[in-house]
Amino acid sequence: MAKPLHHSSDIPKFDTYPSGPELSNEPERLLTDSTEPSPTDKTDSSSLHDYGAQLGSAAGMAVVALRRAQERVAGMAMEKKATITDIASARLRRAREVASIRGREWSQSLRENSVEWRRQARNATYRARLRLREIEHDNPLHVVAAAGAVGVVIGAVLRIWRANRA
Repeated sequence: MAKPLHHSSDIPKFDTYPSGPELSNEPERLLTDSTEPSPTDKTDSSSLHDYGAQLGSAAGMAVVALRRAQERVAGMAMEKKATITDIASARLRRAREVASIRGREWSQSLRENSVEWRRQARNATYRARLRLREIEHDNPLHVVAAAGAVGVVIGAVLRIWRANRA
């Protein structure tokens, strides 16, 4: 885990330095947009100076936004006195509720589908019986021959199984 930064009165906060915290929230103070050349510049307005000013302004705005966000988060944590375990337990509770709801939905769906599947199975067996009766009626000798062949095969399998078991 990263170590927290050391804060001291001799190390300034650059978004408010050299003034006090009473001026830290003034937009004019934080976002200076001067187009005057500095005394050290020999040219009127160089593009490098402008680019550097834009970068510095953006970096300053990012630092201020980050500090304000940190203060807001700290304030929210102090208000709610929420800890990580409280947040995790709340999310776990919500996940359990969602899982319970989905489980009930799936159970209901399964019940509805099982009724439909039973109906389809009954229809399929009924159609198979009708087809079998039709075949029996049209080809009675073939049915008797097939039943005899199945009987012989079952008898042979049972005989082999009994011989291996003994």
